[in-house]
Amino acid sequence: MSIKPLAISFIAFIGLNLTACGSGTKNDEPKQLTPTPTGNIVDNSAVADYRLVIYGNSHSSQLGSIIETLISDQLPNKTIETVTISGRFLDEIAAVTANVEQLEKNTWSHAIFQGQKYSQSGATDYPTHATERLIAKAKSNNITPILFPEHPQRGDPSEAERVYNLHQSISQQELSCVAPVGLVWNRVLDVMPTVELHHADGNHASYAGKVLTAMTFYEIITGELADAIPYNPALQLDQQQQALFGQIVTQVLLEHPACPQS
Repeated sequence: MSIKPLAISFIAFIGLNLTACGSGTKNDEPKQLTPTPTGNIVDNSAVADYRLVIYGNSHSSQLGSIIETLISDQLPNKTIETVTISGRFLDEIAAVTANVEQLEKNTWSHAIFQGQKYSQSGATDYPTHATERLIAKAKSNNITPILFPEHPQRGDPSEAERVYNLHQSISQQELSCVAPVGLVWNRVLDVMPTVELHHADGNHASYAGKVLTAMTFYEIITGELADAIPYNPALQLDQQQQALFGQIVTQVLLEHPACPQS
């Protein structure tokens, strides 16, 4: 058994300018989603200023900058800032006090958590306490938490379901939104099998794969439909590819809502 190879641990803070939980006009005040024994999630999709912190490893590379492009282009009345806190795995990231303190030192609207350890074979269970701790800390500071189950490696579509289910089980312990990233990837590859979503290593995302993942988070964060995004040459995709990506993101999120429904 092996753990998915990831980037070398480091801590980086990248401040940059720049969906799913519904669409259309919303009130300016955050609304409480369905309460559970593990605590409420605040829906911050309607805030005027999106401030996004991303905890993750090399699989989160460029995620913040692409989300910024999507939001700044599609929602000109909003502002967007992203910061990335990087490391190998979430348990190692959470072991650094300063990383956890970031969730209470700044007025974040959303937090993405990527890097939960898992076994490729599914034969070994790794502790999820650190991930749950980060989710709880985010919620206690009125931040919308979003878990990021990674996309499957090339040639192993079943990995998407395993990793998604693992993160769903984490959410059952500590309520969180869960982005169905791998399910979106599988659907795109079913419809367009020749699209290159993977980097040459078969593990990380290509630029197109990063855009697809970012479009998923765009809809979760903003509540705006990805299939309503007009063609944007800045995304460096052809028009047909971008349209297909948006349609599938919205379809999968309709079937597998990321956040608890109000």
